Amino acid sequence: MKVIQALARYFPDKCGGIQVNLNDLLPKLRTHEIDIQIAAASNGSPHSDTYKYNDVEVYRYPVFPVPRTQPNHGQFPHGKFEDFANWLSHQKADIYHQHHWEVSCGLPHLRLAKELGLSTVVTIHYPLPLCQRTTLMFNGQQACDGKIDVVRCSQCADSLSRKLPAAMVKGFSYLPEAILGRVPLPVSAYLPASVDEGNLGQFVRPFVIPSYVTARKKSLLEMAKFADRIIPVCDWLYEALLINGIPEKKLVLSRHGISDATQGKSTQVKQQSDTLKVVFLGRWDIYKGIDILVQAVKDLPAVIPIELIIHGIAQDERYRQTIFNLIDNDPRIRVEKQLTRVELTQALANYDILAVPSQWLETGPLVVLEAHEAGLPVIGSNLGGIAELVRHGIDGWLVTANDTKAWTEALRQLATDANLLSQLRQGIKPVRTLDMQAADLVDIYNKLQQ
Repeated sequence: MKVIQALARYFPDKCGGIQVNLNDLLPKLRTHEIDIQIAAASNGSPHSDTYKYNDVEVYRYPVFPVPRTQPNHGQFPHGKFEDFANWLSHQKADIYHQHHWEVSCGLPHLRLAKELGLSTVVTIHYPLPLCQRTTLMFNGQQACDGKIDVVRCSQCADSLSRKLPAAMVKGFSYLPEAILGRVPLPVSAYLPASVDEGNLGQFVRPFVIPSYVTARKKSLLEMAKFADRIIPVCDWLYEALLINGIPEKKLVLSRHGISDATQGKSTQVKQQSDTLKVVFLGRWDIYKGIDILVQAVKDLPAVIPIELIIHGIAQDERYRQTIFNLIDNDPRIRVEKQLTRVELTQALANYDILAVPSQWLETGPLVVLEAHEAGLPVIGSNLGGIAELVRHGIDGWLVTANDTKAWTEALRQLATDANLLSQLRQGIKPVRTLDMQAADLVDIYNKLQQ
């Protein structure tokens, strides 16, 4: 069986959890006699490229010129789309499996695969197909159910739209896609979240955001039309797809797994010291909530024995500098180097607990599984996938995401109650593995070929 795995970007480019998980998963799939090829966009390049990465052939199709980010699921084929179409038509593949829903890997790619007669699968790894704001946080404050409604979504994503009557907002949603995708609008008009600066984009946004929301819903229903199976990777995504009209018969829940290299082996757990050692692993991104975590530690009395170590991944340099200014030489907080995946397991053994203060609906994240695999409890935001993976008071501690005082109190309790931390460690159960995830996919693929 030959399966094409399609993505908006791939290694050796800078990548995230989607690519990391897939790269780790591919060897497991190949043990089931599945031939894998990667097709990934090469944004900004006018030429295609083919190479091998970890012994898997990767085709990088050109996306030139780089298209606008909205409507952001590729309502219109990007430049050089014919290169991708020509390549896919010659692959003689059985299954096309798409992992992104963006301009460079979106609706036109999925539609083409179905037109070519391939069985089609889409895995949804993030809120983007559902949420104009991209975070699925209603007004940026609380978890949303994900139902796409043109008035509610427009007013959530744009501050000026909130001041307009619902009928007017709904009226703007009828702007034709042919105009929507081609009119020369300011760059800021395409941002997914509110922009409050006094620029032209701010005033254009109320006219176009409703149409973007409408296009998002239409694209989601088109996904359901052209995908034989849609795989949400967590419960909240599954439920959100259902309430948006995706047929349940097309949905298959399949969570991420991690390497089982240490399964069956004794995991060396750090001996608890007098000081609670908290670690953060993740991107320098405001939605990762590092500022909440840092402020919570700073608000603790100096007598509370705690250290926070941040291993950040480069992304938003301005946000990173904001965090440095917030730390302000507090000796309890240190920023150390980004860890490689090879270094991760050994590094985790030096800490007592992992902090995941995300301010948006994660679908995992993988780092929660990696912490539990290393024997570390997790203190995390009571949101989305984190709340699905962490059992409060059993193998971790869940905290209201944007409540700094709640984070401070939780950290104080963990730092001063040695028995609590020990109890959480003992509550950690075996994590889901890549073998389990691969078995899910093989079952899906086989059923589609029957």
